[in-house]
Amino acid sequence: MRKLNNKWVIITILYLILLISSFAITYAYYVSQKAYGITLQTGEFEVEIFISFDNNAILIDSPYYDQEKNVVLVNSYDPNSENYIGKLKISVLITPAVAARVRFKIMDEWELTRTYLDQNPEYPVDPVVESIYHTAKDETYYPFSLLKVDPTFDVKFDLDSYAYFNDVLQHGKPRMIHLIDGGDRFLVRSNNIFEETVYIKLGFLIEVVQANRIVELWGIDQTFYTE
Repeated sequence: MRKLNNKWVIITILYLILLISSFAITYAYYVSQKAYGITLQTGEFEVEIFISFDNNAILIDSPYYDQEKNVVLVNSYDPNSENYIGKLKISVLITPAVAARVRFKIMDEWELTRTYLDQNPEYPVDPVVESIYHTAKDETYYPFSLLKVDPTFDVKFDLDSYAYFNDVLQHGKPRMIHLIDGGDRFLVRSNNIFEETVYIKLGFLIEVVQANRIVELWGIDQTFYTE
């Protein structure tokens, strides 16, 4: 087995980038040394992210993927929509060439739009757009979100907003990790004056590092996983 060198080896997965087949997509944005001062060895880790609504995989040309902003669009208010939050599933397949640790960060931006109806064309009122923030819920939810974590998602959350997977990934052994399994509906208002919609812009950050380098690279205590 080829050893890693002494520099930081990391894979960052940011959103939806590369289509691999009709059944799955890989989100693979590789961080450059120039931009972040790190060295990436693409041969050490293979990462794939699988996203679907009601078991229909999101493809690169999906209407629910914003190619310009590299985010997945999720409807959080209408259970009848194809991309409704309750139909969402997210999983990650990681195949490391060395023993590795992985941490995740889900970046979910919730946006409410209130559109006013029956306006006077001479005095139009622009839609009102607001960001929505959530309070912390129980352990079945991703922190400060209405997204529900999969029951098998065995992680430890820290103050840095990362979810640290508890197991060490063994070299050469693919590991499927299920992250999100649905979510709660956000109730909106609709009347004769205005109607509201709420959408989520969903992105991901996944970091995989050599297992014995977590203290140095992530800045966490050696006893983090045993506390």
